[in-house]
Amino acid sequence: MMTKKLILNIAAIVCFNCIVLGQNNNSPYSIIGIGSIDHSSFDRTSGMGHAGMALSSNRFLYNANAASLSALDDKFFNFEMAASAKFINYSGTPISSSTTSSSDLQIKKISLAIKLKPRWGVGFGLMPYSNTSYSFYGSKYILGSNNTVPAYYQGSGGVNQIYLSTGYQISKRLSIGLQAAYLFGQLSQTENIAGGYGVDSSLVTTRTINVGSPYFKPGFQYNTKLNSNWKLFLGGTATFKTSINGVYNLSVTDGNTQLPPYPSFKGQVITLPAQYAGSIAAKLKDKYTFSVDYSFQNWGDLNSKGISYRLVNSNFIGAGFELSKKQTYRDITFERHFFQAGVFYSDSYLQVNGQQVSNYGVTFGGGKNLVRSNLGLQLNMELGVHGTTKANLIEERYAQINLILSYRDFWFVKVKKFD
Repeated sequence: MMTKKLILNIAAIVCFNCIVLGQNNNSPYSIIGIGSIDHSSFDRTSGMGHAGMALSSNRFLYNANAASLSALDDKFFNFEMAASAKFINYSGTPISSSTTSSSDLQIKKISLAIKLKPRWGVGFGLMPYSNTSYSFYGSKYILGSNNTVPAYYQGSGGVNQIYLSTGYQISKRLSIGLQAAYLFGQLSQTENIAGGYGVDSSLVTTRTINVGSPYFKPGFQYNTKLNSNWKLFLGGTATFKTSINGVYNLSVTDGNTQLPPYPSFKGQVITLPAQYAGSIAAKLKDKYTFSVDYSFQNWGDLNSKGISYRLVNSNFIGAGFELSKKQTYRDITFERHFFQAGVFYSDSYLQVNGQQVSNYGVTFGGGKNLVRSNLGLQLNMELGVHGTTKANLIEERYAQINLILSYRDFWFVKVKKFD
């Protein structure tokens, strides 16, 4: 038992250090606000078009809805971690021939959940909320003249969420939950103006924003039996309007000279509008699962815009299918493995040059529970398109592979020993 606890502690430390690292993949659309918001929960829904807010499991963790924690098996703790590899190909007029692809590999999630009481489950986790990673060349006017100089712009960082979730089963059919999260991270933006072109020496300006704000998401799940073969599941979540605040720091280097630091100050980075999401799912003979999710976020009410962009309402819809294979051993029926497929489409909160940036794709994958151990494995792939080449924009065609490892064991259970 001590060995298992030591392994879990080491895994938790490794995941915590890896998850906050910046991404190597670039996305020009992450320059606005807190970057590109991640739509994946990196759980069992990732292979089903990210649809499954109404679903729960006695063994697997569904991160999108805290109410699902009430369905976990009693006297067990559940641990999950997820890793993701993403490969992107870029196209569009602004792309140079030497920068048409990128890739990265990251630990994406660590989560732990326990069943404190027969009706009450509690979970803890750490996963990304958004990421910022971009680089491009441009030009900048010299103050007091019509001359321009070449400039290089680079951004990195992101926002993570550390959360505490709880789910409680009110009745046999209804469960409620609440996820209380803290959004934190650092966003870095660098402007590099080369020497020459009327500028005495290179000028590097770096702005960093240290973000930290609370975030809450309540949810519910309801299930009912339609007949001897069909079960119906409903689920929903909502998030409150949240102001993301940060501490701004600015540093400037002129040639080899570091200028005196500017005083840091606190300010609002962006406001996250309220978000509403709903899900409906059905199971046939506890073998075939169909699920559809929809979410809406009212960014348009913020009335935020710039020279060539504005924030607009965002929508997401995903649909998925799952086939579960079960096996009976000594009068106990358990899931041996499962297969999944799904599709999704989303309109992001960003509109550039009159074009709303969209993201759509397909997912597929599967998972397996190892009979002679407490381990479970999930592997899924997402193929998608982010952005467009219209209106002089950039299109990102990507492939993302997710590997999810789950482990569970008894939680503080006294075992009788016999001589």
